Amino acid sequence: MCRTFFTVFAVALSCMFTTGASADQLDVPLDIRHAVLVAALSDELGMDADGRSTLRQDGCNQTTLSDLQIESRDEGLVASFNARTRVGTETFGRCVSPGEWHGRLLVTLVPAVSEGGLAVVFQPESTELRRPDGSESLFTRAAGFLADTLVVPRLQRLRVDLRGPLDSLDRLLGDLTARNGGEGLVSRARLADVTVTGSGVRAMLRLQVEPPSAPMTEPPLDDREYADWQRLEDELDGFLTVIVLYLAGRVDDPALQRDLLAVLLDSRHAISEALITDVADDEPDPVRHLFMDSWDRLRPHVQTMHEADLLPNGDWRVAGFVAGGDAIRALDALGPEYGLEITRDGLRRLARLLLADEAPDRFTPLPLDIDPGLRRLFPPLREVTPDQVRASFGFRPVLIRAARADDRLSPAEALRGRVPQLSDLDDYLELVSLLLAAEAQRRKGGGSRIPPVFRHMIDPMIRATAWKESCWRQYVGSPGNPRVITSPAGALGMMQINARVWRGLYDVDRLADDVAYNLAAGADILDYYFVDYALRREEHLQPGGINNLVRATYAAYNGGPGHLNRYRRDQVSASLRAIDRDFWHHYEVMRRDKWPDVASCYAVPGN
Repeated sequence: MCRTFFTVFAVALSCMFTTGASADQLDVPLDIRHAVLVAALSDELGMDADGRSTLRQDGCNQTTLSDLQIESRDEGLVASFNARTRVGTETFGRCVSPGEWHGRLLVTLVPAVSEGGLAVVFQPESTELRRPDGSESLFTRAAGFLADTLVVPRLQRLRVDLRGPLDSLDRLLGDLTARNGGEGLVSRARLADVTVTGSGVRAMLRLQVEPPSAPMTEPPLDDREYADWQRLEDELDGFLTVIVLYLAGRVDDPALQRDLLAVLLDSRHAISEALITDVADDEPDPVRHLFMDSWDRLRPHVQTMHEADLLPNGDWRVAGFVAGGDAIRALDALGPEYGLEITRDGLRRLARLLLADEAPDRFTPLPLDIDPGLRRLFPPLREVTPDQVRASFGFRPVLIRAARADDRLSPAEALRGRVPQLSDLDDYLELVSLLLAAEAQRRKGGGSRIPPVFRHMIDPMIRATAWKESCWRQYVGSPGNPRVITSPAGALGMMQINARVWRGLYDVDRLADDVAYNLAAGADILDYYFVDYALRREEHLQPGGINNLVRATYAAYNGGPGHLNRYRRDQVSASLRAIDRDFWHHYEVMRRDKWPDVASCYAVPGN
């Protein structure tokens, strides 16, 4: 049995369903880990809080067990205990014992499916007694007799009842096939097989799904359905946010937290993009693809945490959650004609498999305020206060003619509500340049996690990003009616911070109202992608050298963590390739001149 998750998952996906004569069969794996089996066996043996249990045949013959361990071997599961056995005979009301045996008791257990397919049972195959020095004693045979008499019968009663997870799985699939009234499921989920794995046992859940009598055709979405679809995307965003927060809150591993955040950010980028993309006539349920992509990215992290015992084991929440997501994936693989539809009820049901009573009744609307949980879990994204930004500027230079009326104004304050005009474009751009320079200087002086050897890249990278994203503008419109520059996908302000992607991590209102906050947030995100993605994944060791760090950082900034290496991939759309090419041109100009190619954005006379 392969022990690496990715191999197991690839095999599971390739073998997850087969087609029969009248119905299609879905086989969904549900993993039962050693820790769950230890807990079940401890209950069966009546072990106390210290992991000890004394089993008595009578007053003179007893076995005390402790230090229960379970491991997987080729022949099955091996349960082992420290055992201390006393044998004796009652004589004239007293227990006469020649001594006791102590050592290690090992019992091999072979798992099987119970009748009815609702539980896993275990058959003891053999027992073995081992003394610490490997020798036998006079009492070994008597100790073996007591083990067979007192311990083995209790192990024969061991069973892992999966009725609860199976019921939850049935309800989940019923919710997700609601368009057919749930009639696509011929029978409820039952166990079909169980095998030993390196981490426990794997029970295979089998479902029979009736194919539709006629192919289902889906008309394009009407206006009401389109609005419902957009609300459902909000629900998916909320579902992923809640799940990621739950998982990340149970691990003290920055790398794993970073990977979980990447799942959320990439999913939010995809949702944001989907909301501004026309729905194809042959795609009635775009959310389904978004969910599947997110699940394929999330599942390995759940599995990693589960295998490391970082998540609760005894109540089946994690195993049920993974099996539920795998069932959705398997049903989707059968084809759209089976009527799988990602619904609000389905997302809530799946969340409850993991979160139980902690699952919210609904996932929308998501708050626009900063979420302390996200901030606490992902500390590289730091809040920048207005005082910190203002202190970065020091004295107010008088060379900017537009601000001479009040030299006490910071560039950020002078830019509030200001729309660039050709008549004072140089003054406007000088204000922005000062703002950018102060932000870059603050970071080069210690406000960045970028290693000092690479900090010469900070200034041109921030300048080029701000120019590529907005032409150094926070506002558009007219001087009398300025409005925050906003992209169709909801990106705001000078650094075009996507409000959907970064809500909960940054204050959306301040992103719109405060150019210094917007700039600091964008620079913070660049810092994050530079250190935790481009540098950590050694993009600078690819052909192109250290310049790759800037290219990769901007690609992730523009499209999400999954876009990190798109700048060097062959299979990239022409539009994305053009975006990356334009950014690099701006970066080289800013590195050389610290001043943009103005004509690339503004109709400057004489150009």
